[in-house]
Amino acid sequence: MTDQPDRVLRVGTAAVVAVGLVLALVAARDEPVELLFYFTVQVDLAYLVVLLAGGGDRLRTALTVYLVGTAVVFVLVLANPWSRYAMVANADARGTISDAGNLLLHVVAPPLAAAHWLVRRPRVALRPAYAVSLLGYPLVWLTVILVRGALGGAEDRYLYPFLDVPRLGYPTVVLNAVLFAVSLLVIALTAVHLTRRHAR
Repeated sequence: MTDQPDRVLRVGTAAVVAVGLVLALVAARDEPVELLFYFTVQVDLAYLVVLLAGGGDRLRTALTVYLVGTAVVFVLVLANPWSRYAMVANADARGTISDAGNLLLHVVAPPLAAAHWLVRRPRVALRPAYAVSLLGYPLVWLTVILVRGALGGAEDRYLYPFLDVPRLGYPTVVLNAVLFAVSLLVIALTAVHLTRRHAR
């Protein structure tokens, strides 16, 4: 009986992610390569591959944690008009196609991915150390973005307003990164806790 919800969620989530990525690509217009630097796009691409080709519980858990993390950042920080880092006033980040892609990738796909993960929770309990290890990939991504930004000349080379070193300075950017890392760790530890309950 659990196979049916699993199949429905897998197909539905894959469709949402695929359409969201296509819309993001269309909205990117002349800068499709630039799109690949965004954390959300990288995670959604990897998650789509896992949905279509399969993947282990640990990889699927990691990508689900990252997806939920991107949703939290998008809703509370980037799409929040009261946030210091809101992108709603940025003309480049607006438009019907861009908004639709953002909605699918940041608001629709993460809850679907979380629901799919809950339906197909890992059978083996994960350890807290695994949750901490999930910070590795975002740290590598952040390092690449900061190095790229320091070497680049484009005005929006840091991609996200909360990483804009010329405007904020490194201390604020580091503080923002730590806050997001803590948020991600809380999500990851919650997932670990749920696997341990499920295993019992």
